[in-house]
Amino acid sequence: MIEILSNVDFTTFLVTVAGIFVGMFFGALPGFGGSSAMALVLPIAISMSPLNAMVFLIGIFGGTHYGGGIPAVLVGVPGDAGAAATVIDGFKMTRKGRASEALAMVAMGSAIAGIVSVICFHFLAPVLAKAALSFGPPELFVLVIFGLSIVGSIDLERMLKSLFAGALGLGIAAVGVDPYWAEPRLVFGSPHLYEGFPFIPALLGLFCIAQMLSLMAEKDLVQTEEVAAPTFRRTVVGMFETFRYWKALLIGTISGTFIGALPGAGASIASFVSYTIAKSVSSKPEEFGKGSPEGLVAPESANNAVVGGALIPTFALGIPGSGAAAVLMGVMMYMGLRPGPRLFVEQLPLIQTLVTYLLLGNIVMIVFGAIAAGTFYRITRIPIPVLVPCVIAAASVGAYAYRGEAFDLGVMMGFGLLGFLLQRWQYPLSAVVLGLVLGPMAEQYFVQSLAMSGWNFMVFFDRPITIVLWLLIAGSVLSSVVLYRRNRSERLGAGAGAGS
Repeated sequence: MIEILSNVDFTTFLVTVAGIFVGMFFGALPGFGGSSAMALVLPIAISMSPLNAMVFLIGIFGGTHYGGGIPAVLVGVPGDAGAAATVIDGFKMTRKGRASEALAMVAMGSAIAGIVSVICFHFLAPVLAKAALSFGPPELFVLVIFGLSIVGSIDLERMLKSLFAGALGLGIAAVGVDPYWAEPRLVFGSPHLYEGFPFIPALLGLFCIAQMLSLMAEKDLVQTEEVAAPTFRRTVVGMFETFRYWKALLIGTISGTFIGALPGAGASIASFVSYTIAKSVSSKPEEFGKGSPEGLVAPESANNAVVGGALIPTFALGIPGSGAAAVLMGVMMYMGLRPGPRLFVEQLPLIQTLVTYLLLGNIVMIVFGAIAAGTFYRITRIPIPVLVPCVIAAASVGAYAYRGEAFDLGVMMGFGLLGFLLQRWQYPLSAVVLGLVLGPMAEQYFVQSLAMSGWNFMVFFDRPITIVLWLLIAGSVLSSVVLYRRNRSERLGAGAGAGS
């Protein structure tokens, strides 16, 4: 360890830290993802040495995922799509006065998952890349269905409403041009909708605008007066409390690393899949969706583990695992580095040095999370009349920056009104977002699978990986039904006891 640290260049270390801070800044801004942030700093990156450029861009990549969880926890607005699952329990913890603990768990979970995924990238890249190649469209389709299987259990007290909300999200995702016949669907003659509703403005509307409209009727963001002031000691204790939920941390780290290695999968599906698995194996699944620390740790560790996972096919196969990884690969090729299996032979010292800086960067994330948690916590003390317009203004910038079209601002406001009405009628917004996020993926992989198999539906059932995934889906659905029946029996028993 001492030998490794003795070879660390202070300038490169500062570049790594700068990349993480830049990524956190853009990640905390609603609507800005890792690929957008990396694209904005490309002129700076290409002026650096190959090592500095890579640690800078990868630092931004990881920083955006961590930063995206901060507004998700504090105000219920995901900074990027990968933090959509973080909102489910993270914001509920804030409403209960546990924002400092939630922020500490976000920092620790993200950093630990990042460290493990980087180690996997270093030692297991060829093996994991080969395993990722065994996932074709049929396996990816069933994997997406596995993520969707959580819909009915998002709100066990209102399962039918959860299912309806999920179906609504899938219906909205169907707007656009059919991926097989290339025929427009439900576009109503608007050329703006040929690619479907723009995802980022829709996400900001459902979570941000709807959340802000709901908060306008309330006095304070935190719903309890019994909140201890955050201190450095309490934050550190909260960080180590993350390890109490080691199963959720392990599930998020493993699923995020592997799903990140699947080209085209990304942080959104990794977060929801890890949330589904964590809930299925939890000893307290009924607490998910009500402010469960497990429900926060699993998706937040998954979306940061995706960073190391996405590097695996990018470096080992020359196949970018995400949009941000595609930007990184473009910079590598511009600098004369050819991604592929021989990179680990020809450039092994460069890879080892890169891994060292990425590990140090994740340690910096832990330290920064401990120091800054108290500062971030102060957002919960901002008066609602000040907080609401500031958040809406930031969301508007993010929505417009997505494509640079005023139409997207209208989409954001329209989805905001829809989300506000759904919240008022007690339909879970997370179920709508789940359908909206995973619907296009499901349709794409479904059509690709049938096209490659000559429209043989058995392609989804005659492969070993799909069979395992279908069994996991059956277990997830069965556990949701059992929990629903148990909760229903408890409510009926409580009602009978009160009546007598």
